[in-house]
Amino acid sequence: MKRTKETIFREHPDWQQRQGVSGLKEFDGEDLQFDSRNKFNKDQQKQWIFEQIEEKRRRQEQEKAEEMAYAQQTLEINRFRGMLQDNFASRKTDMGVATKQTNLQLAKEKKDKEEREKQEKLAAERAERDLLLERGRKQPYQG
Repeated sequence: MKRTKETIFREHPDWQQRQGVSGLKEFDGEDLQFDSRNKFNKDQQKQWIFEQIEEKRRRQEQEKAEEMAYAQQTLEINRFRGMLQDNFASRKTDMGVATKQTNLQLAKEKKDKEEREKQEKLAAERAERDLLLERGRKQPYQG
């Protein structure tokens, strides 16, 4: 048993507790609940340690789940960004092809227009030449 200083200030036990051979069941400085209190404290400390272990395990699981969720989110974002980049590259290529085709069409139309204007000018010059040659010939009288 352990002696404690706090027992000095305790009141005297009731008369029912003083029965026995000498009339006392507890002496000054004697701590009858030391073993049970010590056992209770040890059990409580074990329980607290188990609670702390469980809390730490749950916290680690939560952190792991958060890391997995973050990794999954990052993968999804990267996948989506890749899809957007592919889509952008595809649209850019398509626009380049369309621009090239439009430019080729415009160049062809310009060339055709220049050729048509050239042919019209040549036709007009031929017509003028023919007219001038016709005017310089003697024509029969139609009167």
